[in-house]
Amino acid sequence: MSITEQMLHLSNGQFWIFFGLAVIASLAGFFFAFRNLNRARTIEDIPTAKIRSAQQGYVELNGQALDLPDNPVIAPLSGKPCCWFRYKIERRNDKSWRSLESKTSAAAFLIADETGQCIINPEGAEITPSDKRVWHGSSRYPEGWLAPQDHKTPSTLQRVGDLLNSELGVGSRYRYTEEYIYPGDMIYSIGLFKSLDDMDHQQSRSAIATRILRDWKADQAGLLRRFDTNRSGSIEMDEWEQARESARQLAEMEHRQQLHGQSLHSLGATGSHKQPFLISTLPEFDLVKHYRLWAGFSMALFFAFGIGAILMFFLRVK
Repeated sequence: MSITEQMLHLSNGQFWIFFGLAVIASLAGFFFAFRNLNRARTIEDIPTAKIRSAQQGYVELNGQALDLPDNPVIAPLSGKPCCWFRYKIERRNDKSWRSLESKTSAAAFLIADETGQCIINPEGAEITPSDKRVWHGSSRYPEGWLAPQDHKTPSTLQRVGDLLNSELGVGSRYRYTEEYIYPGDMIYSIGLFKSLDDMDHQQSRSAIATRILRDWKADQAGLLRRFDTNRSGSIEMDEWEQARESARQLAEMEHRQQLHGQSLHSLGATGSHKQPFLISTLPEFDLVKHYRLWAGFSMALFFAFGIGAILMFFLRVK
């Protein structure tokens, strides 16, 4: 039976479901095509600034990633020291992989060029790392797993399943994916640049952390975007603890640099979809190419599903 005949034999309910899915897929393709093309053009249009002379506002920086002094970041699955990580744990069910757990680092780190340093607060950033590791195992967590402070302890049933997997070799296989930005990596970043030279150098770390949290709470949409990891629409206790920890890290860095009389700068999210916050270990030219390729792929989906939806409609009403 041809595709045309199959379309004609669909019930009204089935037809409108398939038609609706095709329309949604087409619109999604158009949205992502426009979104990725906008990112490519933004990168091309914004000139690169030096940290010392950068103007306040939306700027582009190129430099070397550095971890914060006395506050190293450790990737939980591999135990690798890094500036930033993102991981995902999946379990194989029949022929597909199901995501069990994922986490993205919210810890601040530095970008440095020959003129100075700037704190990068990665919450809300679209991050494109070039270093990615994928490996497999027989238990939920790989050997050497370092549980984050806000990690929830697995249930008894999960622990029994992990024991069976590791000791008896039964059950599902697990896949671990981890991405990194390492100290010393060259990174491209574009976001909201702020200089904090005029801050009161006598502020304590706790006062600075309180100010940061107060600013975040004043912007509820931004707070949810940064820390509502389970997308529940509210900040839960463990998410608020993550926000407090991020504020403490930023406060520690600000206080340390204040004591040394250094100029302090930060780069973060703008809060506007028209000015995306981007961080990448890809060179600028390669990042533009990356976004343009995705824009082309998304546009192809837009036309393919759009034409398909139109053909479905006319075949049905013919």
